[in-house]
Amino acid sequence: MAYLINRKILCLGILLLFCNYSHANSPHNFFMMTLSILSYAKWNTPNPQLCVVDNPDYATQFSAYIKTTKSPFSAFAIHASELRTRHCDVAFFSNTTAQAEQTFINKSFNPSVLTFSTSNAECDIGSTFCLFNNKSGNTFFKVNLDSLAQSKIHIDPRVLLLAKKSD
Repeated sequence: MAYLINRKILCLGILLLFCNYSHANSPHNFFMMTLSILSYAKWNTPNPQLCVVDNPDYATQFSAYIKTTKSPFSAFAIHASELRTRHCDVAFFSNTTAQAEQTFINKSFNPSVLTFSTSNAECDIGSTFCLFNNKSGNTFFKVNLDSLAQSKIHIDPRVLLLAKKSD
């Protein structure tokens, strides 16, 4: 078991390196990073629901990437208001302010939703994982530990060590 976990952590480290040099400034890196992080989560369901909020193009691209990687997730495009009534295991925000993310998360139907954002560089409120490209085009993530604790989803702690430290 330890060998398998160490191998997965090594694979995520290699993935982070790959994200630094492949398809710079492409949303493809965000999809790859999101699904990689999600692979280290413990889920109570065999097919977790990934809801892409207010971005149908990203939902389509996520679905295609999920299919090619044979990930257990299903991706759906939803409007932010649907978080109140739809069960989402994961919510992905790409064009929402951090404050709006926090509001939608607080009103979510599923209190254990794990959240990702590509528009929340500070990552002190709102989403659990904040993905961004730096000026060189490298993809990194930050973790909002308060949001992670609120989600009650277990993520392998060694993955959290790969997060970019806040300055």
